[in-house]
Amino acid sequence: MTEPTLDPLPKATRSAIIRRGLRGTCPNCGQCQLFASMLRIHRHCPDCGMTLERGNGYYLGPLCINYGFVALGFVAPLLLMGVGGWMPLKAALALALIGALLLPILLYRTCWSLWLMLYYLCLPDELHANRPEDSDDLLFEEDARR
Repeated sequence: MTEPTLDPLPKATRSAIIRRGLRGTCPNCGQCQLFASMLRIHRHCPDCGMTLERGNGYYLGPLCINYGFVALGFVAPLLLMGVGGWMPLKAALALALIGALLLPILLYRTCWSLWLMLYYLCLPDELHANRPEDSDDLLFEEDARR
């Protein structure tokens, strides 16, 4: 399989990276939505060709963000409210269980988008648009072996 060619793009500023992350579009060009379907991210951006689905460990970022939102932002407060007596404990446990099962699926796309935004905010030179013309095509070693 051949890699798509990456056309020259204007440099992506940090504010553009944030806007693209909040809109759920490609962090490199901002033209294409990240997801091909509800739960499937594009392997490459259909517009600029940048690799979006990188190596195996790249999934840990969105997983941690998702887990943090669900565990710390939903389940823990519900359990504290149940234990503290602000709501019945059985209701808190039931809501926490339902939320722990449904929220990761509902937040999947948001967490992927936030992860890409945070990654490229910290490493903006990894974006094809911000790299010098003589650099490689953003392939990781894992991708080259496939």
